[in-house]
Amino acid sequence: MSPTPRVAVCWDIDGTLLWGGTVGRDVLCDAFTTVTGHRAPIEAVAMGGRTDWLIGEALRDALPAHHAAPFVARGDDFGHAVIAAVTDGWGRRAGELAAVARTLPGVPETVAALAADPAVIQTLTTGNVRVGARAKLGAVGLADGPIDLGLGGYGEGPGQRVRVVEQARDALAARYGEVPVMVVVGDTPLDVEAAHRAGALAVGVATGRSSVGDLHAAGAEHVFDDLADPGRLVAVVRSAREDRHAEPGR
Repeated sequence: MSPTPRVAVCWDIDGTLLWGGTVGRDVLCDAFTTVTGHRAPIEAVAMGGRTDWLIGEALRDALPAHHAAPFVARGDDFGHAVIAAVTDGWGRRAGELAAVARTLPGVPETVAALAADPAVIQTLTTGNVRVGARAKLGAVGLADGPIDLGLGGYGEGPGQRVRVVEQARDALAARYGEVPVMVVVGDTPLDVEAAHRAGALAVGVATGRSSVGDLHAAGAEHVFDDLADPGRLVAVVRSAREDRHAEPGR
């Protein structure tokens, strides 16, 4: 069994690592229409911080009641159908995504700086399906780097955002025999809430639609306007690592 890293940095994708234009939204809307036969009422749904599963449910609930009722009755079968359609949809979007996607300020440098510390592992806690996550990271050259997609948590099942962090936590425990300190980095209050509910440290980055004030109000232990200075997140992770090392019995 591999030595347990002292810190796992768990990245959100959209608004945190990168900007992917409207491609992800379009994939979700097309999937919803495929499953329901109705146009997705995307203007009625706040997507930030929600998983693909929860966005599908929110789109269903935003339909007029007589249209939504049959799909509400299908319960989780509806969610699985949307996720399958989303997963299928990403296979046709690689070129479109590559044309628009870009990393946010300081991201490649921060990922590289964290990777230089053998006590740190990086993975994902994202609302995207696995295929979408890989497509987005691949479009900006991050899919085959230090971020371990095999340990990630993804938005493919029912439940609130915390389930994504719990999924990553379980994957870490399965590989290492225990869970390192988890530092969740995200751009929305829902990322912060999910981190805390799963017992993780929350770092907010105001590179999405939420402000520094929003992220502070959500209770993030650390908030940055962006990641242009990699040293700020590296210092947070180093402090978390040292705190774990100082725990009694370690």
